[in-house]
Amino acid sequence: MIRPSTCLSAALVVLVGYAMFQVKNEVVQQEASLARIDQRLAESRESVRNLNAEWSFLTQPTRLDTLAQHYLNLVPIGTKQLGAITDIPLRNSEPAPTAELATFSTSPAK
Repeated sequence: MIRPSTCLSAALVVLVGYAMFQVKNEVVQQEASLARIDQRLAESRESVRNLNAEWSFLTQPTRLDTLAQHYLNLVPIGTKQLGAITDIPLRNSEPAPTAELATFSTSPAK
């Protein structure tokens, strides 16, 4: 006859084996998810490196100067464009008006 402790031990072994299988399966799924995240992270880092290289190229001073000369047609500022100091209006000597503070009563509202 089979002892009850033997049946209990066999059931416990089956349960522990099933739990180990479930844990292993979950770990495999988590590792696959981590690998996908690592791949996306590597792609993002590569994209950032490419964008930084493109930004460095696009902001080269010689390139910007060439583009500005070609498209903007900028000329130096003449002294007549600046005007005279007498053209600047003087500041008003009166003080600016200030808003008066409203007074509040401390009596309770009715």
